[in-house]
Amino acid sequence: MRKSNDLWCCTSIKELQTKLMRIDFRQVHKRSGKNREIEYLDITCTLDIETTSPTVNDGFTYAFQFNIAGVNCQVRYIEDFLEFLDWAHEYYVLSRYKRMVFYIHNLGFEHIFMTQILRKHYGIQNILLTKKRKPLTILFGNGIEFRDSLKLFQKGLDGATKGCPHAKLKGDLDYDMYRTPDTPLSPDEWNYCINDVQGLYEAIERLKKERGYNQATIPYTNTGMVLKEVNDAVRDDFAFRKACGDLTLTKDQLRLAYNCMGGGDTHGSRWKAGRIFKNCNSHDYKSCHPAQQLLYKFPMRKSFDLPENVPEEKLKSLIASGYGWLGEVCIIDYNVLPDNPDPTISISKTSENEGLGYIDNGRVCSAKASMVYMDSNDYQRFIEGYTYKRLIGVNIMAFKLDYLPESFRKAIQDKFAVKESAEDGPDRNFAKICVNTIFGACAQKVIRDEYSIIDDDLLEAETKHWEDNLESFEESTVSKRQQQKFPFLWGLWTASLSRLALWNLIKAAGWEDVIYWDTDSVKYKGEVKPEIEEINKKVIAQCIERKAAVIGKNGKIVYIGVAENEHPDVKYGYAEFTFLHAKCYAALSWDKKSASYKIESTIAGVGKREGVKALCGDIGNLKDGLVINPAGGLALTYVDLPVYKRKFKRETECASFIHMEPRVYEVKTGVQETIDRLEMEIIA
Repeated sequence: MRKSNDLWCCTSIKELQTKLMRIDFRQVHKRSGKNREIEYLDITCTLDIETTSPTVNDGFTYAFQFNIAGVNCQVRYIEDFLEFLDWAHEYYVLSRYKRMVFYIHNLGFEHIFMTQILRKHYGIQNILLTKKRKPLTILFGNGIEFRDSLKLFQKGLDGATKGCPHAKLKGDLDYDMYRTPDTPLSPDEWNYCINDVQGLYEAIERLKKERGYNQATIPYTNTGMVLKEVNDAVRDDFAFRKACGDLTLTKDQLRLAYNCMGGGDTHGSRWKAGRIFKNCNSHDYKSCHPAQQLLYKFPMRKSFDLPENVPEEKLKSLIASGYGWLGEVCIIDYNVLPDNPDPTISISKTSENEGLGYIDNGRVCSAKASMVYMDSNDYQRFIEGYTYKRLIGVNIMAFKLDYLPESFRKAIQDKFAVKESAEDGPDRNFAKICVNTIFGACAQKVIRDEYSIIDDDLLEAETKHWEDNLESFEESTVSKRQQQKFPFLWGLWTASLSRLALWNLIKAAGWEDVIYWDTDSVKYKGEVKPEIEEINKKVIAQCIERKAAVIGKNGKIVYIGVAENEHPDVKYGYAEFTFLHAKCYAALSWDKKSASYKIESTIAGVGKREGVKALCGDIGNLKDGLVINPAGGLALTYVDLPVYKRKFKRETECASFIHMEPRVYEVKTGVQETIDRLEMEIIA
């Protein structure tokens, strides 16, 4: 036994067995499976490993710490961990139908070091990969199941364990230090390791208690928790159930919907990239996605297919009659308006392009002809932002629009009310999760890319794309899968309504003044625009009409969906602002706490602190060729190896590993290319 602050921890499997045999862990809870009920030991178990990889030629695990129902243990060789798994399998009579679950925070990392070895000893009954290298769950043949707690909390371990008695300790282990399973751990290193698994155990226990879960009912993911919460609120609403049934799509309709879904809007005015603008402001929509669901009409009746080659006038008349539509259109000879800063056609949503002009941030500015996936909300953005010769609806589905079912909207509004009015605590935290996640719960694909491990020795996985999956399924299977989720059209419509709301905010900021935008916010030159307040008046009127206003903490009315000034205490929120491309900007921003302007940065792939430091006090340093070292975080190199043995004081099994190095980021702009292209446009 060894002490970690106030905790005594086992350092051998024998010590752990002695502890566990004094506690009755035999209570199980059941969950429906495909063939029969599955039992779960109703305990919380957590696992973490420590690894070393000095070079891409050498990497292995040197410590395994785990927590079984509050009892901590650390061993240094995987053979000792396997000894515990063998004992647990026999003592608790585990099988594929009676399981012991271990939560691992960021399973995608740890599984690279362990899965091959456990597969060699126990086999794999099932593995669910969300990406080629990212498992959500792994079920081994001995009844041990790994789950990714990062997906459960959707935040890092420090965030997941915040407020727990043993929250994640600050700092990190020195990954440059070469350690083996025989290297003694210092008291600080020991405490760091044990706090990780103890804190995660406490966080999951807290979640189970707050939400009333047991090990059989706790969802796999953060989104799953929200799905369950909303389903509980709407299950008795006939209108909700009818809408879900009506909005079940055919295979062809689902294919169209999936292709229309993408195209988030993040960019900046192409002629303003690389310039510094003084005296700027910023507005962002309050809870933009849930606001669309509360205030606007959505697909609510059974979809129907239109004939081929529908003229544009018919598409317009559908919109005027209270219908929405989506699908594939053919657009002939189109060009973005010269003063429009935001080309709205994503190249990823086009095909059969002919005579493409220039592409700006993945957006098509002109073409002789394109097949484009869009819906009627995106159509409105297109016709306001481009000139074109002709548009034809080649493959279109349509649906009647109406407000979402009352029970569904009430579930959203109730959570929004708690988020805005409650004091910090479990209820408010969960309400924030729900408000932020209900859109994602609607936008989940029921037919998705699937990944399967194809090599018996390595972890190589192949991808079966969603299009191929959809093609291979029977109509009945596609229908059945949709019935288990919220209508996908609601997620699609939420996203496109939000893009339309952002488009209107860009127009209100002024095409000549807007600098940069991202999903639900805009940055622009000059004082606060009165046109934005006009948008807010309309939103407030809708909130009142739809009874969507709530009372906030200070007793004032809160209107969801209004565009809020990010720096209301000063005339200009930004003394200076510059950007290079999407997710790459810096500003001299008003800091209310210090009552002064401070540099902030957002650079995708770079930590906030590291980005600010690299600017050296001048946002003008954000330019092509700027090297940010370190950039925050670690660069990962996956090294695939079969299971092999190596010798320390003991012989041990090793396999694939991940080599980590501090990340280095070099800023690339494309600004000069943009300037050259625009000059050519002017000459032409």
